[in-house]
Amino acid sequence: MSKPHLHFTSLSPRELCGDIVETYRLAAEKLGYPTNYVDACFQPGAINILFFFWDVPWSTIAPYHPDCIVVNFEPLVPGTHAWVDNYHGVLKHCYLWEYSQSNFQRNRELQLNVADYVPLAWEEGAADVVPIEDILPDAEQDIDLVFFGNMTQRRASVIDRLLGLGLRVVLNNGRTWSIEERDGYLRRAKLVLNFHNWDDSRVVEIGRLSILFRQRKAVVCELYPDSEIAPELRNAVAGTTYDAIVGTVLALLADAPRRAALERAGLELLRQRTQTTLMASALDRFMQWRSQQTPCTAIADTRCVSVCLELAPDDSAAALASTCAALARQAHQDLDLLVLSPPGCDDLAQHVAAAHASARMIQLPAGSDPAAARNLALRGARGEWIAFLRAGDVDVPDRLGRQAAFLDAHPEIQVVGSWVSTADENAPERCAELDHEIKADLLGPQPMRLRSALFRKSWLDEAGVRFDAEFIAHGDLHFLCKCAAAGARFAALPVPLHAEFDTTPSSPVEANRRGRLAGAARMPLLARAFPRWTHEDVERVSLLYAHLWPAEPSFPAQMVETLTRGYAQAHGALGTERETLARVLRREAVRLLQVYADAGVVTQDWIDQRFRSEAVASFLSPVSAMLPLRPSAV
Repeated sequence: MSKPHLHFTSLSPRELCGDIVETYRLAAEKLGYPTNYVDACFQPGAINILFFFWDVPWSTIAPYHPDCIVVNFEPLVPGTHAWVDNYHGVLKHCYLWEYSQSNFQRNRELQLNVADYVPLAWEEGAADVVPIEDILPDAEQDIDLVFFGNMTQRRASVIDRLLGLGLRVVLNNGRTWSIEERDGYLRRAKLVLNFHNWDDSRVVEIGRLSILFRQRKAVVCELYPDSEIAPELRNAVAGTTYDAIVGTVLALLADAPRRAALERAGLELLRQRTQTTLMASALDRFMQWRSQQTPCTAIADTRCVSVCLELAPDDSAAALASTCAALARQAHQDLDLLVLSPPGCDDLAQHVAAAHASARMIQLPAGSDPAAARNLALRGARGEWIAFLRAGDVDVPDRLGRQAAFLDAHPEIQVVGSWVSTADENAPERCAELDHEIKADLLGPQPMRLRSALFRKSWLDEAGVRFDAEFIAHGDLHFLCKCAAAGARFAALPVPLHAEFDTTPSSPVEANRRGRLAGAARMPLLARAFPRWTHEDVERVSLLYAHLWPAEPSFPAQMVETLTRGYAQAHGALGTERETLARVLRREAVRLLQVYADAGVVTQDWIDQRFRSEAVASFLSPVSAMLPLRPSAV
């Protein structure tokens, strides 16, 4: 099958950002996609990959949806030029490729639901490279310092101090240099300055660095222990804090051998990651998402959907009546309704029988557990697909039909969920749409709900996935994690098709046990997602979800070290994606460290010590602003 055409377009001048766009385009071309690059236009019939569209309203892009990817190169924080309603509206609808781990970490809270982390890397041929032999001798570099970019007050303060020292400084002064003009100044410069335009930023702008490295320049770069930068590139620049920039510039101007070493090292370190490698799986995930946006044709009512409805003695008749009424309204008519009725539920069972004459009653013996009851229903279900409900669950009329049609149209998917309605009809409980994100979210605080999902029954039978009686709490989550560990592929429809409520109280004693089971439920997925963890590692990380944690000061240190190793070693197990997994685990690490900071265990020295490890810094930097204490700026 031929690959679709990718149309690359940008609203930023080619002189400024054309090499960035060309890097992505060349990578796509090398992956076998036909491509073109035309400024500031859409191409109907192609997949449009949009750069620097931060002030374009969604109404302009909507006609081309879902055949669009927005590539974001803007910090998504208040006060920046991209923090505008137009851009937020676009990002909430479009598939997003994110350049920054820090942004990616916050996508969900910004309600940017479909995103990949696809940073800028190296691609041969995207722009000219200065050969080593063409680097000007130090004596012929007649410009001390070049800086180009927006001139904020923060930046102007440093530049004024450098000018006051009599340095030969060249600035773009708000102009967009031509490529020839820019490269001409860079060729003559002893060094170039790369620093942030506001105080709290920790994202090192790789776009500018990639230009400077290709031009073989020594770079003074604002850098902190928690700066977001590829670990290998820390050694490609002269890193410094904001307060020490002037001193670092003066020291590097006086150190010609070090400048010469940086001129030669930067490009070689940049070449360690290629754009082709980063984009291959990202394009595959986009194509999967795009295929899921096509409405599915309703399946014939002759194809059966089984529904397992659990009763409990404390269910209210009113809650059960709402569930029965919702089932009666289902557009898909061939429903195989199995009602699990334990002792004490005779009146409730009669209510169901009166509402659904074809319901099959499964009378459960005294002492039977919910897991065994559900497994009994699985054995007896005659449908191609099966859903699990409880009294009080209310589905929209086309829920089962839409999900069955989706599974019928996507044989590669075994489980399809949906968003869940809440009391606020404008704020449904959302879940991810794509397999790798749904699996990652099973390790987070808001996983997909089992009762919103429809399962391919033949797959459950072949994989042998069943409910476990040990899980008197979090049994639903454990079942989903077992499905993921057994290789199921997930999807979800991004609309609220289901509503549910649980009113069972939890005593303090039960809370401890529930916490242990919350961790144990996730262990099958943890073991498969991080195959190089030992069993002790998996057990330790499962304690993230416990109600109480050990008082020993070593526990948070061991947890951070284990999560860091998992992050370094996670490379696509179970179809998951490293940064998506890390996004969830980083959130859990922040929660853990906040608790230990409140207890006085995690201190400034403790944080600083962790960030002395390059691996830990790489893992925690995207959430450094969320940590109870940020690492010291040294």
